[in-house]
Amino acid sequence: MKAVVLAAGEGRRLRPLTGSMGKGMLPVGNRPILSYVLEALAEVNIRDIVMVVGYQKEKVMNRFGDGKDLGLNIQYVEQRFQLGTAHALLQAKERIDGRFLVVPGDSLVDSQALKNLLTTPNNEWGLLAAANSNSPKYGVVEVKGDKLVMIRERQKLTEDLISTGAPSFFALALWEYQDPSMSTLINTGTYLMDTAIFDSLEARGVGERLTLTSCVTEEAKKRKIRVKKADSWLDAVYPWDLLALNEHTLSRTSKEIKGTLEEGVVMKGPVMIGEGSRIRANSVLVGPISIGKDTVIGPSAYIGANVAIGDNCTVGPFSVVKDSIVMDDVTMGSHSAIHRSVIAHGSTLGDFFGVEKGEYTFKLERFTSTKVLGAIIGADCETSHHVSLSPGVILGNGCRVGPMRNIRDNTSDGTRVL
Repeated sequence: MKAVVLAAGEGRRLRPLTGSMGKGMLPVGNRPILSYVLEALAEVNIRDIVMVVGYQKEKVMNRFGDGKDLGLNIQYVEQRFQLGTAHALLQAKERIDGRFLVVPGDSLVDSQALKNLLTTPNNEWGLLAAANSNSPKYGVVEVKGDKLVMIRERQKLTEDLISTGAPSFFALALWEYQDPSMSTLINTGTYLMDTAIFDSLEARGVGERLTLTSCVTEEAKKRKIRVKKADSWLDAVYPWDLLALNEHTLSRTSKEIKGTLEEGVVMKGPVMIGEGSRIRANSVLVGPISIGKDTVIGPSAYIGANVAIGDNCTVGPFSVVKDSIVMDDVTMGSHSAIHRSVIAHGSTLGDFFGVEKGEYTFKLERFTSTKVLGAIIGADCETSHHVSLSPGVILGNGCRVGPMRNIRDNTSDGTRVL
């Protein structure tokens, strides 16, 4: 059996982090999301992969190649224009025969969930659904017994949310509002199908912007589509959602020290340290933590739990990093403090840089939600000394911030605050 992995999309609501890579290539636990998808497929012995690529396709193809290093056989097809998930799937038509899986390349699904989906009888299709407390972000699955009735898509929010990836807190609260009377069973975008789907897609119009969910809902009127449940499934809609995926992947971390530990280093819990990395004297690491290759930490730095730090990074003396993702080639000055934040690759943060951690409560009639937020820092940003970012701030790609500045509002790519 083959699998079609949909990896052509950008992930617009994850901007600015997707400015230079697709959503599936964003790192969690120091690995691209897409790598966990391919690993799960290999674990259920599905090794023939047709990957649909588009946005920033070279980064996907360069990273995974023909798949031999993963024990896979990967073929690539291109979706040249962003015309929806149905159009993306249609690009794989000539490479598919018989039954096959459709798997998004930008969410975490485990092998046990795929095994459950593969128990679907040969003459039927299958859909993988998950219970999720934020179901309004996704299509809601309506079932009768274990048979799909329909997938009901939720109304989209304002254009500023979709286009900028930086919604207001009010819009975010609305997006996450959950009607208690509604089902919390949501569509993961993972299906077991056969080639009949391609005839259905072509009949509905190749040039239209089609969602695969609407096509599957139509097919449910003609055939039995069994709904199988996934106990473990995670997705990122907004940049801060990546922290939950990061925590999940790091929870499986085991201790592996390939770098150098100087005198006085204290480690608790599972910590992975890559080759060529150095943890300098009197630093404290409390796992789970993943540190890449050729990275220098400290001296006297504190790295807390649920932190992933990439390759070729520097975390300066007396700095603190907790519950965060630091991508490759980031330099952080001394006496800095990062909490519940994502820092994209290539950024340089001066001495005494700080991200304030804040707790926000949204109240909308019967709905109340509290979030603890840090900041999102885009790629190739540069800040001077004594710069701080308020909770919830998104700093766009390539921004420059002068000394002694407190950034309280979101900034677009290339902003100068001097």
